[in-house]
Amino acid sequence: MTNAESLRVGIAGACGRGASFKAACDALGIRIQAVCDVNAAGLAAAAERLGAREKYTDYDAMLEQCELDAVIIGTPMPLHVPQALAALKRDLHVLSEVPAGVSVDECRELVLAGRTGRGVYMMAENYTYIRSNAIVREIVRRGLFGATYYGEGEYLHELKELNEITRWRRKWQTGINGITYPTHSLGPILQWMPGDRVVSVCCSGSGHHFKDPRGDDYENEDSCVMLCKMRSGGLVKIRVDMLSDRPHAMTNYQLQGVDGCYESARAPGERNKIWLRSRCSSMNDWLDLATLEDEFLPEFWRKTQDAAQRAGHGGGDYFEVLDFVDAALGRRPSPVGIHEAMDMTLPGLISQLSIARGGCWLDVPDSRQWTGPALRQLHMTWPQNRLNDPPRAAVPDGYVLRQYDDADEPACIELMAKAGFTGWTHDRVTATIRSILPGGFFLAVHRATGKVVAAALAQHSPTDLHPFGGELGWVAGDSDHKGKGLGMAVCAAATERLIQAGYRNIRLQTDDIRLAAIKTYLKLGFQPFLYAPDMEQRWQAVLKELRWQG
Repeated sequence: MTNAESLRVGIAGACGRGASFKAACDALGIRIQAVCDVNAAGLAAAAERLGAREKYTDYDAMLEQCELDAVIIGTPMPLHVPQALAALKRDLHVLSEVPAGVSVDECRELVLAGRTGRGVYMMAENYTYIRSNAIVREIVRRGLFGATYYGEGEYLHELKELNEITRWRRKWQTGINGITYPTHSLGPILQWMPGDRVVSVCCSGSGHHFKDPRGDDYENEDSCVMLCKMRSGGLVKIRVDMLSDRPHAMTNYQLQGVDGCYESARAPGERNKIWLRSRCSSMNDWLDLATLEDEFLPEFWRKTQDAAQRAGHGGGDYFEVLDFVDAALGRRPSPVGIHEAMDMTLPGLISQLSIARGGCWLDVPDSRQWTGPALRQLHMTWPQNRLNDPPRAAVPDGYVLRQYDDADEPACIELMAKAGFTGWTHDRVTATIRSILPGGFFLAVHRATGKVVAAALAQHSPTDLHPFGGELGWVAGDSDHKGKGLGMAVCAAATERLIQAGYRNIRLQTDDIRLAAIKTYLKLGFQPFLYAPDMEQRWQAVLKELRWQG
């Protein structure tokens, strides 16, 4: 996969927020393969509007039945993590709406899944791309602010009526006390304090002055303020108010550095003001930020600003999708990847604990320090009653199955890296080849290009659990050629080779998250091997997610 046109995308929440990504996808030439929404009555119209080939009311069914490379999640907040996890477990790339999650526990699960799978995760925080915010970020990058040590962000968006239309907001945005929607305010400021993060927060509110149409109090206090202590020692203040009667003001920011400060406009007709020691003649002079645009507007904005403005959210939707595509294609890291998403999301979640405890200061976890339990891999074995019934490799048209040659080493190293197996070097290949049976290193090669696109190894690999055992190992596939049965072909060939060699105990090892690979192994005929107490429960979860009835 080398360009946006080859990326097959499914959009969840296509009758709502998900539909607003269409303009950005169209501008970038992205193929919207499928749409999903629980609104069955509106789904057909949404599919036609978005140009989707397939439509689903069940998200898991879309992931299972549709050939996708990526998903865009534009659903209500409590669905972000479950839907992201389901996609990441299938090695799909994920662009998720904000915030990343609604609890610390599920955020931790998301981080661990993002670490072990092959899919790229990005959070769709579009306010970081707003033109004025991008200019300030560039001025900071060039050093004109000096060290930045204080910031303010405000999201003031009265939505009591919208609560009654999109009912999930009544629970997840105004039904929980504290900062429930932090990323639009905090995201740009974190980018203006590069390398920094929030280490602790305290939160307090202004009390309750409004009731919903049923006469019930909103659990969220009207205006909540979160103070954020930064790792560098700096301070950030975030105010979120979605209840007070007042004009919207959702992009209010301030930034203070040793050599400059910035105050955004708060109402239509006002200007974004900036003071820079190197550009202003006195401490009383403000510059209009717009006067610095020619010098500091980032290059990515200059190149595509017309297309970006048409895509919505002040250009943010276009640029976040552009960055997501580049990350998915391996061109550059996502600027709002899994840890940046946590840096923007976790302070708000901890603020909800702080306000419940009277506003005390509480530490914010660093997702970079999260580690999961050292889960043992899942094992599968070839059934004894099929040792005389080996699988047969069926290679699709346009491909050839052949053995590895020394000249294939660079291509195999590249394939392993693309498949998510790190550490493949010349030394690794040399060491691995020592365990491979003669004629047991199978490659699927694309005839038209000569590119190695899939691999599987038949290895001699005895263990205590599998004495005198042979192993189907290092199964890898190029995502540009997925859905063609190439994984099945190389696995069948390697398994047949092990049977021909006389192995009575043939196994493979895999991970819970590699659902697409597990489905291939099950179809081939391998069976789960329950070698530890936790294996039955883990296999039940995997088979349920795969909807496997075999």
